[in-house]
Amino acid sequence: MSLAHLRREYSLAGLRRADLLADPVAQFEKWFHEATVTAVNEPNAVTLATADKTGRPSSRTVLLKIVDARGFGFFTNYESHKGRNLAENPHASITAYWREVERQVCIGGTVTKVSRAESETYFKSRPVGSQLA
Repeated sequence: MSLAHLRREYSLAGLRRADLLADPVAQFEKWFHEATVTAVNEPNAVTLATADKTGRPSSRTVLLKIVDARGFGFFTNYESHKGRNLAENPHASITAYWREVERQVCIGGTVTKVSRAESETYFKSRPVGSQLA
């Protein structure tokens, strides 16, 4: 089955180096804001790619919960598939794709845990049903 006919032209917003901010986190925040005000559904949804200790890749969607000077953060159960992958191999990447504004951002790096206090604060903010799951 050929899917070539599904290709579309992306012409809403160009990308010129002169328009980019020097700070990549600030650039992400700018585009994230544009996605948010353009009513992108769940603009904080990103694809997280990890690999186990043998290099076998795995990807899934997670929700960004932190964007700051430390980097980009999400929360997960340490015993989940992604949690185990990251314990074995802390290198990962995320891709944010905002179709409505024709932007995507790819970020790679090393994942580290936030403090226990920050994890607990986030956990307590979740609905009870999510906590039980």
